[in-house]
Amino acid sequence: MRKILFIICWALAGVGLYSCSLDEPSYGKTTSDNYYQKESDIEQALTGAYLQLRTTWNEYALNHYFVGDCSTDDALKGGGNDGDRAEVRDLSDFTIYTTNGEVGRRWEILYRLINRCNDVIYYAPDAIGNEELLKRYANEAKALRAFGYYCLVTTFGEVPLITTPMQPAEILQIPRSPLEKVYECIVNDLTDASALPAKGDYSEDDAYRATRGFAKTMLAKTYMFKGDFASAETVLHDIIEVDKDYTLLSDYGMNWRTEYENSSESVFEIANKVYDKNIATGTNVPHFFTSRRISGYQGYGFHVPTQDLHDAFDADDPRITYVFTQTGDRYKGDTEAQDNAESPSGYHDYKMTVPAVEKTGFDVWMISYNIRLIRYSDVLLMYAEVLNENGKPGLALPYLNDVRERARKTNPIDPRRDQQAYIPATTTNTLPDITETDQERLKEIIWKERRCELAMEGWRRDDLMRQKRFGTVMRAYATKYNTSKGANFRDDRDYLFPIPQGERDKSNNILSQNPGF
Repeated sequence: MRKILFIICWALAGVGLYSCSLDEPSYGKTTSDNYYQKESDIEQALTGAYLQLRTTWNEYALNHYFVGDCSTDDALKGGGNDGDRAEVRDLSDFTIYTTNGEVGRRWEILYRLINRCNDVIYYAPDAIGNEELLKRYANEAKALRAFGYYCLVTTFGEVPLITTPMQPAEILQIPRSPLEKVYECIVNDLTDASALPAKGDYSEDDAYRATRGFAKTMLAKTYMFKGDFASAETVLHDIIEVDKDYTLLSDYGMNWRTEYENSSESVFEIANKVYDKNIATGTNVPHFFTSRRISGYQGYGFHVPTQDLHDAFDADDPRITYVFTQTGDRYKGDTEAQDNAESPSGYHDYKMTVPAVEKTGFDVWMISYNIRLIRYSDVLLMYAEVLNENGKPGLALPYLNDVRERARKTNPIDPRRDQQAYIPATTTNTLPDITETDQERLKEIIWKERRCELAMEGWRRDDLMRQKRFGTVMRAYATKYNTSKGANFRDDRDYLFPIPQGERDKSNNILSQNPGF
């Protein structure tokens, strides 16, 4: 991946390839048949695709968490006041206008990713160079394109399906495609990308690329979202029992320490390394999500865990230590304890907290810290869920209990803290193995385990939507806490976002709008 990062500056310059005028649709751009001729050209184009996941200020990662958590019962917007990042507040309250900036940002980022992937996929077969390497580049691009379309279709529903480089004028004439057509593209892309190398087969220079495990995991997520649990079971069995590319780390907290980046548990990470002042300028996401109340610059205080999420954990669950920060916590290198007085729940996001002694960068705004997008524990819990859905609750238990066993063996005392406000009082009875085999009761147990294990990692909305209980959960949250968050949720409207009005205007309303907006 270092090789990829060293040519990011070239990709940003891009002799006009990555620019578009304001009157062009964000989901289409002009390409040059004369440019993509050599293997190195394709590699640089692929770098441009990866770059869309870690562009300036890490807009994709921020959007992933704002959309995936703050629009659910797991996270509050936070920030300085109600007007600070108000578009995220509107996601949280389900008062979303068609001009919502966070919604528009998601559309733009993902179509930029898809555009770059289309170039690689289209031009790689005819480029001059190593055929096997060019095929791998095309499959990496297919994995990334499928990821982009998955994120679009699960939040917008029907979207324009663009699979080849096109001129802006052509793009403007393309309406939204039926869901099945988009899903067909996703499945086909991920099936092809399943031929990618295993994570362990990449060289150090090529670390953080899309792998067969990433492609298959996204394929399983796609099948689960469609309700095709039989196909999901086949793919997940392949990942876990055949490929065996991943293992759980021995301690849950290791996942967010810098020395365990791209670990055996990591299925896909967005690398944000600082090498010098000209390339790979790190990430600012940790500062968006950590406490505002420490002397000097620390954080903006967004993406705040809710009390409801905290209460979902057993009191002795060691994972509490690695999901929530509290007033009184002091991290190594800090001179004073954390003060969460400005947090609406009293908590902040541990998984984005980087102690001062671990911050490496050229200033506090941009530091080296990877975004852990998909972990192997997610895969294990997906498998447990589909086995149970397919009438095999007994077979689901070992995979569920693998995750719980690792959690109960986790050290409840954080080695990165000098002072810890709350230490879960673990005993021999902490997080015992689950023995329940009633299908409905086990389903609820697995759903709860996913919520705790993957807390604040941006996948809660995805789960609630595919489990078809998004509205029920959010309205119950609003009633329980007497709050506007979730009170406005309408099942006939709020499972999807509106199509951004700016995109509809560019298309002269060829793009139809979702119901209720």
